[in-house]
Amino acid sequence: MGKFFKFGCLGIIAIIVIVIIIAVAASGGDDSSNTGEKVGENKAEETKKEEPKTFVVGDTVDLNGLEITIADAKFVQANEYSPAEQGKVLQMNVNVTNNKDDKAFIDNTEFNLYDAEGNSLDFYYGGDGLDLSGDVNAGKKMSGTLTFDVPESDSYELIYEPSFSWTDEQVTWDIKPE
Repeated sequence: MGKFFKFGCLGIIAIIVIVIIIAVAASGGDDSSNTGEKVGENKAEETKKEEPKTFVVGDTVDLNGLEITIADAKFVQANEYSPAEQGKVLQMNVNVTNNKDDKAFIDNTEFNLYDAEGNSLDFYYGGDGLDLSGDVNAGKKMSGTLTFDVPESDSYELIYEPSFSWTDEQVTWDIKPE
């Protein structure tokens, strides 16, 4: 019985050590930060830390097969029954193309707008346009609007962060209304 006890304890300890080694090797130092690279960069450029790029109205951004374009941004008239609390209503027309193999969800709540001081701005719910929201099947397109209650300014910062993503990717646009 003493021999069995020694072998049993050593066997259990050996199994635990093996499981720990396998777990450490399998994790592989996974880093959840966005480390995407441009296709065709040379090695000298690969060593530089890439600053996040800010896009402008009219740019099409490809985020893992989901192409998003802020087609235009303009101030629109507030609804007579729902005045703009900040003074202006900013409406942006958005086009989305899904180049993935499966459907993708996109919603206006995944977009945040900020003023020049970094203050978050609220959605305006009195608009006439169709808000951007829904599933986009593979190879299909969707259009909609993002409408915000804003103070008057020359520019705003729009940030898109997908809700259903395994990464912490985000896209930023510098919005200058027409």
